[in-house]
Amino acid sequence: MNKKVWLSIKGQQGFYNENPETIELLTEGELYNKNNSDYILYKESEVSGMKGTTTTIKIEEGGEQISIIRLGTTNSHMVFKKGEKKYDRYTTPYGDFVVSILTKNIDIKYDENKQPTLIHLDYHVNIQGVQGSKNTLEIQVKH
Repeated sequence: MNKKVWLSIKGQQGFYNENPETIELLTEGELYNKNNSDYILYKESEVSGMKGTTTTIKIEEGGEQISIIRLGTTNSHMVFKKGEKKYDRYTTPYGDFVVSILTKNIDIKYDENKQPTLIHLDYHVNIQGVQGSKNTLEIQVKH
């Protein structure tokens, strides 16, 4: 059963010699559980630069792995697992890019009903094996 939730999403990206840039978004979303995985679904906006894209966050393996799946004007399937490097093809209106994601940390907090209330990701991204950035993503889920 889908449950309406409010999402407070804060992403920070910093290239190694610069101050990090922060993007914050408050949006309505949906939360549901299927096959022992939690899913959070929301529509991107102009704030994220991905208007026309639907994002699905899948929390699997008891919180050990998170997938962020984007479909629409931007298409990607990024996988985050602590200590592992994963690769993804990121399709945007400006072209396709190969990105590598090295996840430094995943932290998920749950409420008494075992529903996620806070997701925190700390990871490094390399685009086409060249440009690197340190990133954090924090998603608060308000039931």
